[in-house]
Amino acid sequence: MATIVEQIVNREIEAAIVYESEEVIAFADHDPINFGHILICPKSHYRTLLDLPEPVFTEINDVARDLYKRIEAKFSPDGIGLMQNNGEAPHFNELDHYHLHIFPRFHGDKYGWVSSELGIQNMDKLRESLDGL
Repeated sequence: MATIVEQIVNREIEAAIVYESEEVIAFADHDPINFGHILICPKSHYRTLLDLPEPVFTEINDVARDLYKRIEAKFSPDGIGLMQNNGEAPHFNELDHYHLHIFPRFHGDKYGWVSSELGIQNMDKLRESLDGL
């Protein structure tokens, strides 16, 4: 079965597309954090960051940089977030297709980071956790 991204690429599902090339497509998230929330995706099916061919990875990042400027100009946000998830669908990558989120942030928009129960760690514990990385 084709992913949602592949269905958008094939025009089987409607999307508000803001960029498209031979390899990459960018469109509005259907459940946005704020208006201007865009997903940047390879048109071919790649599941993770490590699966992306270098030229596609580069184009996605170039598109993100361009969209960053366009989002700033259109929405005048207080900040801009970028987020990318990998892993098992649907828990860590709902689309089962690589995608990079870019979205405007505004004071009071209620979007937030929810941390695990680890709590704030001291530097020794953090260094230990990264040993061998």
